[in-house]
Amino acid sequence: MPLHYAETTPDYCRLLLWKLDEDEDQLRELLPVTDDHTELDTITHPQKRREWLAGRVLVKKLVEEQACAEYQGMWKDEHGKPFLVGVSCPISITHTSEYVAGVLHQSSPVGIDMEKVHPKLIRTARKFLSDPEVHQAGDHLVRLCMYWCAKEALYKLNGRKKVSFRDSISIAPFTESATVLEGTLTDTDRQIRARIYIRWVDDYCLALAI
Repeated sequence: MPLHYAETTPDYCRLLLWKLDEDEDQLRELLPVTDDHTELDTITHPQKRREWLAGRVLVKKLVEEQACAEYQGMWKDEHGKPFLVGVSCPISITHTSEYVAGVLHQSSPVGIDMEKVHPKLIRTARKFLSDPEVHQAGDHLVRLCMYWCAKEALYKLNGRKKVSFRDSISIAPFTESATVLEGTLTDTDRQIRARIYIRWVDDYCLALAI
């Protein structure tokens, strides 16, 4: 898994992005048996299996580098949010067919997402954007992709299901050249304001919320 990009944000959040080149057998050799392989057994698509394994290999590296601790595995809670076994540092992962990215912070919740710019975002925009956001984004694919990734990253930071992207997550107006966005998520019993870092890798948008 060759390192493609690495960054430590001003919030002391560590981001690693890897190019996914390995096959399943190679990834299995890099991953300890500590992880919940029961979930892997339910995945039948070969590419999805590679992504699952690669995400955990990357988290293992983050833990060893940033938490200075032995990696003991990564599981998911009842909402599907990943957490580390034996280490209190919050984490988040995302993967595509070409890349896998992960973030780790010593104490603050984080969320990350990565999406390729695609025309389908025009068709689905009204499902995840409020009316003002639809007006601001228009049919500009870059803006739509930034909106989607930013909202998904904030959703992952919150770590709870049943939160409406359209009605409960808002992103302040931005330009396509923006590298930091401001977002707000309103849940049943709390409101979260987050800074969302935007990075581009070819035609992929990467969003990190903290």
